[in-house]
Amino acid sequence: MPEQPSPTTRQLMAGVHLDTRYRNAVIDELYEHGERYSAQSYDVDTAAVLAEALNARRTALLWAVPMALLWTAGFFFAGWLFAWYAAGFAALSGAVALRPARHPAARVTAGALRVLGGSVLAASAALAVALTRAADWPEVTAAFAGPVLMAVVARAHRAAVWSRLRLIGSSTYRGPARPLRADATSALIRGEQMSPLVVHRDATPFLGAGSSTSRSRALAVHVHGRTGAFDVSDAQSRIARSVGPVTGLATRIDECFLLPDEGVPPRSRLHPYPDELPASTRWLRIVSLGLGSRLTTVFVQIRLDGPILFVQQVTCALPPVRREFTAPSRAWSRLGRALTAPATLPAELAAWPVRQVRRLSSPLHFRLPSGPHASIRELAAEPDLPPLADADAERISRTVWLLVLDALRATLRKRGLSAPGLDDPHQESYDVHGGGIHIGNISSGTVATGSHARAGEATRHTSPGPTTNPDDDSWEDDLG
Repeated sequence: MPEQPSPTTRQLMAGVHLDTRYRNAVIDELYEHGERYSAQSYDVDTAAVLAEALNARRTALLWAVPMALLWTAGFFFAGWLFAWYAAGFAALSGAVALRPARHPAARVTAGALRVLGGSVLAASAALAVALTRAADWPEVTAAFAGPVLMAVVARAHRAAVWSRLRLIGSSTYRGPARPLRADATSALIRGEQMSPLVVHRDATPFLGAGSSTSRSRALAVHVHGRTGAFDVSDAQSRIARSVGPVTGLATRIDECFLLPDEGVPPRSRLHPYPDELPASTRWLRIVSLGLGSRLTTVFVQIRLDGPILFVQQVTCALPPVRREFTAPSRAWSRLGRALTAPATLPAELAAWPVRQVRRLSSPLHFRLPSGPHASIRELAAEPDLPPLADADAERISRTVWLLVLDALRATLRKRGLSAPGLDDPHQESYDVHGGGIHIGNISSGTVATGSHARAGEATRHTSPGPTTNPDDDSWEDDLG
């Protein structure tokens, strides 16, 4: 018997029913573009979300057929009056589509469309009443029966979706039925999610883990001794043993290889991949699950280039799932969704031939393999990370960094090596968000600022420094 979906997976499966744009984005990324590798999802069954999205689209298309027939009959019998209906429903649909936007202009536009749509529908109803005495009976019947039958179809569609949402939230739910046409795609996705090989585009190596909001850390030190005795795998194992016992710090620790998508084979031929991979692709991945569905992922890379030991750490934070996905019953019961059904359902039907033409015009075997363009988990996330979550991500990042340095010191001692730079707590540099650099210690060194500045040798001062005697300026001579 299959395992029950995780809470986050259930929320995303509910989201494909609640948000048409999100559903289309999921299908476009994972199904329509079969040449793209799937982005990593650390708390989501990506294949299950895709299967639910395809089921949701099929349900919408089934109910779109009678709705489209009612529109056709209405335009045939009522003519211009149904054009007014269409304008009102279109305005309300635009208001619902702009509702999640955070920009003030979008919110104002949504409010204006809501008022305009309601006014147009009210005016259309008044005109229909006025036509009862002047128009012929087919036109009058269409003017009244059309909207009533549309409401019946919309109500039936809402009942079917509501039943599905309740099933997704039940304790007995084991996941959606896999559409036969998506079996091959689902198998590829599951293989990629379980594989340590992560194919990515150059601009988004950590896609799926969120944005790098916390400070990234880097350290380079000189190793003394026979560096051939140092083993990166041994260091990573020691780091994992140090991080694992810390309560609440990590829910998943594994090794991954971040491969740029340039020149990668097709998805079906990626495994097995050559054993010898560049050291620059090897990372230790530490995933921490926070409250709700927040995620903090720390990537640690350890490389030994000659006598130089390079340590890099990147911390990514992923906001929780959108609130409307976590409470589907409240989101689905809004009146605005019921009023927009007569417009949104036929739109699904109208988009179907466009998708078919696009698929036939660009066959899959003619497309070059590439990394993912979007993560379905990131698409379903809140736009901003809560302040406390950002602070928690920084705590996790700092804690892991200290444990990494301790594990490296122990590994070097075990191999009879030494790296004095690891013992200096100030020998760290932080890449601060915005491009600034903070250096903990600059003793025995120089600093130069400016685009054309160059740091020369440090000047050693022999004078005791400035004194309280205003006539003593000998210390200024040491500055040159």
